Amino acid sequence: MREKKLVVFDMDGTLNRIELFIIPTYKEVLQKFAGTEADDDTVLRLMGCVDEEIYQGLLPGAPMERFDEFMALTAEAEYRNIDLYHGTFDGVPEMIRQLSDEGYILAVCTNGTNGYVRKIVGALGLAPYFTYLQGAEPGCTKSDTLKMVLDKIRPDKAVMVGDRHHDMQAARDNGLPFVGCQYGYLPHEVDDAKVRVAKAADIPQAVKTLIG
Repeated sequence: MREKKLVVFDMDGTLNRIELFIIPTYKEVLQKFAGTEADDDTVLRLMGCVDEEIYQGLLPGAPMERFDEFMALTAEAEYRNIDLYHGTFDGVPEMIRQLSDEGYILAVCTNGTNGYVRKIVGALGLAPYFTYLQGAEPGCTKSDTLKMVLDKIRPDKAVMVGDRHHDMQAARDNGLPFVGCQYGYLPHEVDDAKVRVAKAADIPQAVKTLIG
Protein backbone atom coordinates (compact mmCIF):
# COMPACT_ATOMS: atom_id res chain seq x y z
CA MET A 1 0.00 0.00 0.00
CA ARG A 2 1.27 3.46 -0.90
CA GLU A 3 2.41 5.60 2.04
CA LYS A 4 0.26 8.60 2.95
CA LYS A 5 2.69 11.52 2.88
CA LEU A 6 1.27 14.79 4.17
CA VAL A 7 2.59 18.32 3.67
CA VAL A 8 1.00 20.83 6.07
CA PHE A 9 1.35 24.49 5.15
CA ASP A 10 1.00 27.60 7.19
CA MET A 11 -0.94 30.18 5.18
CA ASP A 12 0.13 33.80 5.73
CA GLY A 13 3.79 34.49 4.98
CA THR A 14 4.20 30.99 3.53
CA LEU A 15 1.66 30.80 0.69
CA ASN A 16 -0.31 34.03 0.95
CA ARG A 17 1.00 37.61 0.65
CA ILE A 18 -1.26 38.83 3.41
CA GLU A 19 0.11 42.38 3.36
CA LEU A 20 -1.80 43.03 0.13
CA PHE A 21 -5.13 43.11 1.95
CA ILE A 22 -4.44 43.10 5.68
CA ILE A 23 -2.74 46.51 5.85
CA PRO A 24 -5.69 48.34 4.23
CA THR A 25 -8.05 46.22 6.34
CA TYR A 26 -6.56 47.23 9.69
CA LYS A 27 -6.18 50.87 8.65
CA GLU A 28 -9.92 50.92 7.99
CA VAL A 29 -10.87 48.93 11.10
CA LEU A 30 -8.75 50.89 13.57
CA GLN A 31 -10.05 54.19 12.23
CA LYS A 32 -13.65 53.04 12.69
CA PHE A 33 -13.07 51.25 15.98
CA ALA A 34 -10.80 53.64 17.85
CA GLY A 35 -9.96 56.61 15.63
CA THR A 36 -6.33 55.46 15.42
CA GLU A 37 -3.98 54.31 12.67
CA ALA A 38 -2.25 50.98 12.18
CA ASP A 39 1.52 50.95 11.78
CA ASP A 40 2.44 48.69 8.85
CA ASP A 41 5.38 47.04 10.62
CA THR A 42 3.27 46.27 13.68
CA VAL A 43 0.54 44.74 11.53
CA LEU A 44 3.00 42.45 9.74
CA ARG A 45 4.73 41.45 12.98
CA LEU A 46 1.38 40.31 14.38
CA MET A 47 0.41 38.23 11.37
CA GLY A 48 0.21 34.55 12.21
CA CYS A 49 -0.75 35.28 15.82
CA VAL A 50 -4.13 34.28 17.20
CA ASP A 51 -6.89 36.89 17.00
CA GLU A 52 -6.74 37.87 20.67
CA GLU A 53 -3.01 38.62 20.36
CA ILE A 54 -3.61 40.72 17.25
CA TYR A 55 -6.33 42.71 19.03
CA GLN A 56 -4.13 43.40 22.03
CA GLY A 57 -1.08 44.10 19.86
CA LEU A 58 -2.88 46.68 17.73
CA LEU A 59 -4.85 48.19 20.62
CA PRO A 60 -2.83 47.87 23.84
CA GLY A 61 -5.11 48.16 26.84
CA ALA A 62 -8.32 47.80 24.84
CA PRO A 63 -11.03 45.99 26.85
CA MET A 64 -11.75 42.40 25.88
CA GLU A 65 -15.44 43.27 26.16
CA ARG A 66 -15.08 44.93 22.73
CA PHE A 67 -13.16 42.06 21.13
CA ASP A 68 -16.21 40.63 19.33
CA GLU A 69 -17.02 44.07 17.91
CA PHE A 70 -13.45 44.38 16.64
CA MET A 71 -13.59 40.92 15.07
CA ALA A 72 -16.88 41.64 13.30
CA LEU A 73 -15.47 44.84 11.77
CA THR A 74 -12.29 43.02 10.79
CA ALA A 75 -14.10 40.11 9.13
CA GLU A 76 -16.30 42.41 7.05
CA ALA A 77 -13.39 44.56 5.85
CA GLU A 78 -11.02 41.63 5.40
CA TYR A 79 -13.37 39.56 3.24
CA ARG A 80 -14.09 42.58 1.05
CA ASN A 81 -10.40 43.41 0.68
CA ILE A 82 -9.41 39.80 -0.07
CA ASP A 83 -11.57 40.01 -3.18
CA LEU A 84 -9.79 43.21 -4.22
CA TYR A 85 -6.19 42.55 -3.21
CA HIS A 86 -4.78 39.03 -3.05
CA GLY A 87 -1.77 37.13 -4.31
CA THR A 88 0.70 34.37 -3.55
CA PHE A 89 4.44 34.55 -3.15
CA ASP A 90 6.35 33.89 -6.37
CA GLY A 91 6.28 30.25 -7.40
CA VAL A 92 3.62 29.12 -4.93
CA PRO A 93 0.96 27.90 -7.42
CA GLU A 94 3.55 25.93 -9.38
CA MET A 95 5.00 24.44 -6.19
CA ILE A 96 1.58 23.37 -4.92
CA ARG A 97 0.69 21.77 -8.26
CA GLN A 98 4.00 19.92 -8.33
CA LEU A 99 3.53 18.44 -4.86
CA SER A 100 -0.05 17.46 -5.67
CA ASP A 101 0.99 15.84 -8.96
CA GLU A 102 3.68 13.89 -7.10
CA GLY A 103 1.06 12.36 -4.83
CA TYR A 104 1.51 14.29 -1.59
CA ILE A 105 -1.57 15.06 0.50
CA LEU A 106 -1.75 18.82 1.10
CA ALA A 107 -3.30 20.60 4.07
CA VAL A 108 -3.36 24.07 5.61
CA CYS A 109 -2.94 24.78 9.32
CA THR A 110 -3.43 28.43 10.26
CA ASN A 111 -4.15 30.64 13.25
CA GLY A 112 -6.83 32.35 11.16
CA THR A 113 -10.47 31.33 11.37
CA ASN A 114 -11.92 28.49 9.33
CA GLY A 115 -13.95 31.00 7.33
CA TYR A 116 -10.83 33.02 6.59
CA VAL A 117 -8.77 30.07 5.38
CA ARG A 118 -11.56 28.89 3.05
CA LYS A 119 -11.93 32.43 1.68
CA ILE A 120 -8.26 33.04 0.98
CA VAL A 121 -7.51 29.58 -0.44
CA GLY A 122 -10.43 30.05 -2.82
CA ALA A 123 -9.35 33.56 -3.82
CA LEU A 124 -5.82 32.33 -4.55
CA GLY A 125 -7.15 29.53 -6.76
CA LEU A 126 -5.54 26.82 -4.64
CA ALA A 127 -8.63 25.10 -3.22
CA PRO A 128 -8.60 22.10 -5.63
CA TYR A 129 -5.18 21.00 -4.38
CA PHE A 130 -5.89 20.85 -0.65
CA THR A 131 -7.44 17.88 1.11
CA TYR A 132 -7.95 19.61 4.44
CA LEU A 133 -8.10 23.19 5.71
CA GLN A 134 -7.85 23.77 9.46
CA GLY A 135 -8.26 27.14 11.11
CA ALA A 136 -7.80 27.91 14.78
CA GLU A 137 -10.46 27.02 17.32
CA PRO A 138 -10.97 29.29 20.36
CA GLY A 139 -8.24 28.82 22.93
CA CYS A 140 -6.09 26.64 20.68
CA THR A 141 -2.40 27.10 19.94
CA LYS A 142 -0.80 26.41 16.56
CA SER A 143 0.41 23.12 18.03
CA ASP A 144 -3.17 22.16 18.90
CA THR A 145 -4.36 23.10 15.42
CA LEU A 146 -1.66 21.02 13.76
CA LYS A 147 -2.62 18.04 15.92
CA MET A 148 -6.20 18.37 14.63
CA VAL A 149 -4.89 18.03 11.07
CA LEU A 150 -2.79 14.98 11.94
CA ASP A 151 -5.65 13.32 13.83
CA LYS A 152 -7.96 13.87 10.87
CA ILE A 153 -5.65 12.59 8.12
CA ARG A 154 -3.47 10.11 10.06
CA PRO A 155 -0.57 10.14 7.60
CA ASP A 156 2.33 7.71 7.57
CA LYS A 157 4.75 10.63 7.23
CA ALA A 158 4.23 14.38 7.50
CA VAL A 159 6.13 17.66 7.38
CA MET A 160 5.19 21.19 8.45
CA VAL A 161 6.07 24.15 6.22
CA GLY A 162 5.96 27.66 7.68
CA ASP A 163 7.63 31.02 8.21
CA ARG A 164 7.16 31.82 11.91
CA HIS A 165 8.49 30.57 15.25
CA HIS A 166 5.08 29.17 16.24
CA ASP A 167 5.03 27.07 13.04
CA MET A 168 8.39 25.59 14.01
CA GLN A 169 7.21 25.02 17.59
CA ALA A 170 4.02 23.33 16.36
CA ALA A 171 6.09 20.94 14.26
CA ARG A 172 8.36 20.20 17.22
CA ASP A 173 5.43 19.63 19.59
CA ASN A 174 3.88 17.15 17.16
CA GLY A 175 7.11 15.33 16.33
CA LEU A 176 7.29 16.52 12.72
CA PRO A 177 10.20 17.75 10.61
CA PHE A 178 9.97 21.38 9.58
CA VAL A 179 10.76 23.47 6.51
CA GLY A 180 11.44 27.12 7.38
CA CYS A 181 10.42 29.63 4.70
CA GLN A 182 12.74 32.63 4.74
CA TYR A 183 10.96 34.59 2.01
CA GLY A 184 8.22 35.61 4.48
CA TYR A 185 7.96 38.62 6.77
CA LEU A 186 10.22 37.63 9.68
CA PRO A 187 12.85 35.29 8.21
CA HIS A 188 15.05 35.39 11.31
CA GLU A 189 12.36 33.53 13.27
CA VAL A 190 13.21 30.28 11.45
CA ASP A 191 16.99 30.70 11.45
CA ASP A 192 17.23 27.67 13.75
CA ALA A 193 15.34 25.37 11.38
CA LYS A 194 17.54 22.57 10.08
CA VAL A 195 15.95 22.86 6.63
CA ARG A 196 15.28 26.34 5.23
CA VAL A 197 14.25 27.61 1.81
CA ALA A 198 14.78 31.02 0.23
CA LYS A 199 11.96 30.65 -2.31
CA ALA A 200 8.79 28.62 -2.72
CA ALA A 201 10.21 26.70 -5.67
CA ASP A 202 12.69 25.03 -3.29
CA ILE A 203 9.98 23.49 -1.09
CA PRO A 204 9.39 20.24 -3.08
CA GLN A 205 13.04 19.24 -2.80
CA ALA A 206 13.06 20.08 0.91
CA VAL A 207 9.95 17.93 1.41
CA LYS A 208 11.56 15.01 -0.44
CA THR A 209 14.68 15.35 1.71
CA LEU A 210 12.64 15.12 4.92
CA ILE A 211 9.89 12.57 4.20
CA GLY A 212 10.79 11.03 0.85
